[in-house]
Amino acid sequence: MGASRVLRGFARLPRRSVLLAAAALIAGCGTQTLSPNAVAPGATASVTASPAPSPSPFPSTLNPDGTVPWVTAEAVDPLITPAPAPPPAIGPPCTAGQLRAVLPAWVSGEASNDGGMDPVAAASLHGWVNLTNISASPCTLRGVPVVTLLSKGVPVDVDYARFGTGKAVTVGLPPHGTANFRIDWGAPYCPGTTDLRDPGPPDRGPFSMRARIDGLTLDVTVRGTASPGCTSEAMDPNVTSNSSVVTSPIGPGAVTPGPPVAKPSPLRALRATAAGYPRRIAGGRLLRFVLTLANPTGTAVSLAAPSPPSYAIGATCARTPALPGYQFARVYSLNNRARTAVPAHGRVRFAMELAIPAIYCPTGRLAITWQSPVPGFGLEGPHTAFTVTLGG
Repeated sequence: MGASRVLRGFARLPRRSVLLAAAALIAGCGTQTLSPNAVAPGATASVTASPAPSPSPFPSTLNPDGTVPWVTAEAVDPLITPAPAPPPAIGPPCTAGQLRAVLPAWVSGEASNDGGMDPVAAASLHGWVNLTNISASPCTLRGVPVVTLLSKGVPVDVDYARFGTGKAVTVGLPPHGTANFRIDWGAPYCPGTTDLRDPGPPDRGPFSMRARIDGLTLDVTVRGTASPGCTSEAMDPNVTSNSSVVTSPIGPGAVTPGPPVAKPSPLRALRATAAGYPRRIAGGRLLRFVLTLANPTGTAVSLAAPSPPSYAIGATCARTPALPGYQFARVYSLNNRARTAVPAHGRVRFAMELAIPAIYCPTGRLAITWQSPVPGFGLEGPHTAFTVTLGG
């Protein structure tokens, strides 16, 4: 995903334990691990030194500069039922004979409204591999799976990466209990060719998967014949055509996403702009800027009902033919206590923060994006983007 594009699509992690780190389609060479220990304190993949959450309820006073204070309140995706609290992690590590692994469906970025203005995000896929303990004995799993995707029994030509290796926790599976891990398969996927201008026919499989998890190897049943699209639209000129597959940590429960419901965003009338950001920032630093929501209409737009608006804020570094890039996002609820509405023909200014990871970016530039609602929460709402240069 190139840094030159205005992105509206972020891959979403439904599990609350890792909700604040939304893994995106990381285009890498070979297997790249985004370990929380490899990024800056407070960065998306790390919570070692994040700013302290504001007390609940949200603060009702403004900052000295008149902006609404930034808070770290989570946003919850209504399309995904939150995972239950993890069962007690009892029993030995699971064996392959105890587990059944199924990916029930791929979800396209276009179908889940992850695409927005970005054709590559719209052409990408994500899903969840559900792991069921089919035995009568409890067991445990931990880690971020390493997968191999197969088409007609042959490994698919993609790059692989793992997200959140330092966020993995031990998950207990009682008899007939379930766990899951998220997998993202990024566009462009152009089987049999590297020329995006002359793509061949789409790969319809049949697909299967092999996963190495916590010392065991599982065969994963993949239901469906979908594969990412082969699209060159809006791509950075230095981006190669390799697709990417990214896995995330194992979490409790099974995830079967329901069909997205198209519902207009209550904020769709608002316009978003960003200001006050530095032109240059070093990796490992906290990026601060001011997000303004302006209302050009004659009717006030409520920020209060039915719940605080959600938003996603993230950064994208484009890959080059030789070196991997990265993309990450964090999702929050907007602080709506100090200002419960954007008045007619008025505006409200919000303080925003994002920790920039101390990961090498081969292009030296980050595209910073802000969007509400979070992709998949509804139809198009206010969004904006800007670019900063990385350096001391």
